[in-house]
Amino acid sequence: MISCKNLFLQSFLILSTAFAQSGETEQGCVDPLAAIMNTLDCIALEDVACASAGYNESFIKLHNSVDTNTVIDSGGSFWSFTFSLLTLSFTYDYTANIGPNRASIRYVEDVSFTDGSNFGLPASAEYPWSLNVLQHEHVLVTVDDDCKMILWDQYGDNEEQDVVNLASLLMFQELCNVGIVPSPMCTGFGIIVADPTPTPKTPKSPKTPKSSKRA
Repeated sequence: MISCKNLFLQSFLILSTAFAQSGETEQGCVDPLAAIMNTLDCIALEDVACASAGYNESFIKLHNSVDTNTVIDSGGSFWSFTFSLLTLSFTYDYTANIGPNRASIRYVEDVSFTDGSNFGLPASAEYPWSLNVLQHEHVLVTVDDDCKMILWDQYGDNEEQDVVNLASLLMFQELCNVGIVPSPMCTGFGIIVADPTPTPKTPKSPKTPKSSKRA
């Protein structure tokens, strides 16, 4: 017959083992929203190292379920060039953790393009330079267990996104044409750089005058 004392000890051991096992299997980011908001703050402050550190190497960005093929490297090349073209700021309408490793954010993104002076060009307010665009978006973000973003699934107005994409492309093309962006990088984005040096024309050989015949 089992004594009450032994029964208590057995029950205690079973419960202790169960709690220990549950602790061993518990994984995930403790506060996904806080990690995401920290990265967005770094982006607004144009802190390249901090912004780049917030992304998993397998990061995917979707816009209305379409893959944008955005590659954000850990070395900072993506954000360094992005910050040279434009600045970003965010006004938040709604933020919440919505499940393990997931958060929901509704916001207005203020996109302000450079006037060109940071590239050594004369400051310009002519499109696409100095363009300002507001984007109204809602995003569902998934992070990995280290709280790095692995999926950015945003929904927003396609027209607003197209305005930003076109302005970025035109600005990039102009920087390619004046030689600020290296030609291989331009070619990698499908931009054909105009050759500023015209091809010299081969001079025509002078015609030999016909000899006149006397009758």
